[in-house]
Amino acid sequence: MTRRLVFPLFALVALAAALAFTPRPASADPRDFTLHNISNVTIAHLYVQPTGPDDDWGDDILGQDVLLPGESAFIYFTRFTPDNCFYDIMVVDADGGSAELLGVDLCDTTDVTYG
Repeated sequence: MTRRLVFPLFALVALAAALAFTPRPASADPRDFTLHNISNVTIAHLYVQPTGPDDDWGDDILGQDVLLPGESAFIYFTRFTPDNCFYDIMVVDADGGSAELLGVDLCDTTDVTYG
């Protein structure tokens, strides 16, 4: 094997090894969804809770991120109840205004639109 072929071959093997050992997120839950912000406000906070009498929104799913007008984002959350499809979604905009989408069937939809 000539020297010219050794380096590309080594680089290809190194790349394959890096990809094989790169941590990957867990498989998406069927209740995860894409949120489309078609409003004219920036979504600063996002909360998802199972529909029901409790009013415990938990942690902000967006964390430090925001969703600008016209943007979409895949929403992965872990506060789901097994065998439950209906969830309430609360968005809080950058000015502090909020809105709730109640009883969203996240087993039957993969896209939620705000706006």
